[in-house]
Amino acid sequence: MQGLNKQERTGAGLAAGSMLLVGGSVAASSLLDGYPVLGGQAVRYLMAALLLAGWARLRRTPLPRPAGREWAWLAALAVIGLAGCSVLLIEATRVADPASVGVVIGAAPLIIVIAAALAAGNRPTRRALLAAAMVTAGSAAAQLSGATGPTWNGAGLLLTAGAVGGVAGTSLLAAPVLPRLGALTVTVYACGLAGLLLLAAAAVARSAGGPPILRTPTATELAALSYLTVAVTAVVFIAWYTAMECLGADRTGLFNGLIPVASLAAVALTGTGAITPLRFLGALAVLAGVILGLGRARHALAGAINQAGQRAKLSGETTPAPAPAPSGTTALDPAAG
Repeated sequence: MQGLNKQERTGAGLAAGSMLLVGGSVAASSLLDGYPVLGGQAVRYLMAALLLAGWARLRRTPLPRPAGREWAWLAALAVIGLAGCSVLLIEATRVADPASVGVVIGAAPLIIVIAAALAAGNRPTRRALLAAAMVTAGSAAAQLSGATGPTWNGAGLLLTAGAVGGVAGTSLLAAPVLPRLGALTVTVYACGLAGLLLLAAAAVARSAGGPPILRTPTATELAALSYLTVAVTAVVFIAWYTAMECLGADRTGLFNGLIPVASLAAVALTGTGAITPLRFLGALAVLAGVILGLGRARHALAGAINQAGQRAKLSGETTPAPAPAPSGTTALDPAAG
């Protein structure tokens, strides 16, 4: 990563750290097997929103108010990228083999790279596609061999496919609002909306004879919920969206490939699994893909800046045109519409 500037190195570090925390959430989620899903996830997101809002108030950091279509983007992010993704992922691991679920989730980087390029009006570069393919293949290899759990079935496939869409949506749906609102504001509002949505869904399910909205958690369940709330939600989302501001949605999305690898490391550390040679090779493939994707040709960015300068001269502007935002953000910015 020697070719990255300071901002890009910061973004890479934040993205990698985020995925390490998310990988550790596998063990935490497994401790909530008997806890109400909708109510538990509602508390997770609402508490994260309150904690971050309180932290912003203590630091006297202003939280810009969303306006116009920004509300629609935040609502979609809350429904698809947060609430939908977390619930579908939990349900998928209950009816399908967790390792198989991890294989499918590993395809998220490829989806993000392609979708971010298309949304910006460009074709994905060969380098970006190759990097995403390497990350996806490495993620799959990291989850193969030694799988245990329920047999794969159609319901598991549908639930996991929905979760993959949620993982991709976490990045793609946040990209339009990050330039103006910033990582902290996007996280606070998205978590708050997701929490309210899940709480309402839990109430509806309860009225229809479903499980209780909440119950008093055991000490183990409380510890797991606390980890998911603080580390995996509050910390991870701010770090992830800050990384997107530094790297763009496409390059940041490559780090999703670290989730299965980080999960394997957590499993090995807790003594509930082992790192096989195939899984080790998968981890190396993921690392190589991320490095390849981050080290894309720098002259492309320089050319874009030069083009912006030429447009400024032709339009008679006296001040230099700002450098374009990271790929995957500018063309999606609702304010530009």
